[in-house]
Amino acid sequence: MKISKRDIMLLIGFVGILAGICSYFFVFSPVMEKADALENENAQLQTRVLDLSEKMANKESYKTQTEEMQKEMKQIYQLFPVNVKEEDSILLAINQELLSPMVIASITIDPLEEVSFLEDAETEEVEYTYEIAEVEQLEAQEGVVDPATAETPDAVNGSTTGVSPLGLYNRKVTFSYGVSYEGLKRSMKNLNLQSNRTSIDNVTVVYDEETGLLIGTTTVNMYCVPNQEGKEYREPDFSSVLLGTDNIFGTIVIQSEANLEDLDMADGEDGEEEENDEADE
Repeated sequence: MKISKRDIMLLIGFVGILAGICSYFFVFSPVMEKADALENENAQLQTRVLDLSEKMANKESYKTQTEEMQKEMKQIYQLFPVNVKEEDSILLAINQELLSPMVIASITIDPLEEVSFLEDAETEEVEYTYEIAEVEQLEAQEGVVDPATAETPDAVNGSTTGVSPLGLYNRKVTFSYGVSYEGLKRSMKNLNLQSNRTSIDNVTVVYDEETGLLIGTTTVNMYCVPNQEGKEYREPDFSSVLLGTDNIFGTIVIQSEANLEDLDMADGEDGEEEENDEADE
């Protein structure tokens, strides 16, 4: 079988085209994809380098601002008690009754709950790779630690209490009462003058035609910051609060009853009691 020169040239051309196609898909294309990936990675690392360089230039300023913010945080923490118990809520209600004045019919005390500030906040997580030696060297020189791998102070000390033991907590208290208009204004002012951190969450009052008073409810938020260093919970002082009553049924006292003498038992009854005592002996 003889193959013409023209057929040989066509075969060589077909093999060359096939070799070019294979080289593109199996050699050139993977290399280009890898080159694009490296280019994107280098761009991210370059951004990281610029960010670290800027932080290094402002390092002293960051330290000064951090110290100032820590001092301000400690001053703010000192405004809050370390705990708010049910006794504090009851004492506040008694204080409201005395100073407003008002008649509190009931108190609803909710459990202590942590106040969340980041319920709707969304944070974007940015991933960085550290394959370039220059970036790692720059981080080492500047003393910058990656937040993803950094250990918290609690983790270093072997504690598992979390990043920060300090958090804002709230106990919600609702008073139901009857009060005059002037007493209502005094009660609002008294709540604003509380030494502990207290806020008015809600006030609802309606006029009662039968008594001529305002019947309503006031919801108060009582805040605290537990685990403050060098600060302890102070028990409320109930020494000025009158406890108990001589009139358990709440009846009206008639003025003529004030100076009545105590009733003594008759002599005969006393004698019978003495005889019964002797018989028992």
